[in-house]
Amino acid sequence: MSHGTIFTDYFADLVEEHLGNIIEEIIEKYYEDQIDKEFEYEEILKFITAELMGTNNVDYDEAEFTKTLRKLARKKSVGRLVISYLIAKYIEERDKFLEEEDFLE
Repeated sequence: MSHGTIFTDYFADLVEEHLGNIIEEIIEKYYEDQIDKEFEYEEILKFITAELMGTNNVDYDEAEFTKTLRKLARKKSVGRLVISYLIAKYIEERDKFLEEEDFLE
């Protein structure tokens, strides 16, 4: 379930810069019992980045991505909603992945 590439890592830094406070707030408020922030925060950050970039991220424009991040940060209610949705999706995919791993053992 890794979303780690050098490209994604760079854009994940942008997400952290613009939305890090919202991400931490949402985790602490709604998902603290489901997420170990100390161990999963980087993976969540990369997941959110990949989801915001979409599947065609090879030619993704940094300026456009930053513009999107700024909008989400400025419109906090929308930003919180989007981030909450993506964290819930991360949890769902993580749990599905873990179930498949257990099944394969």
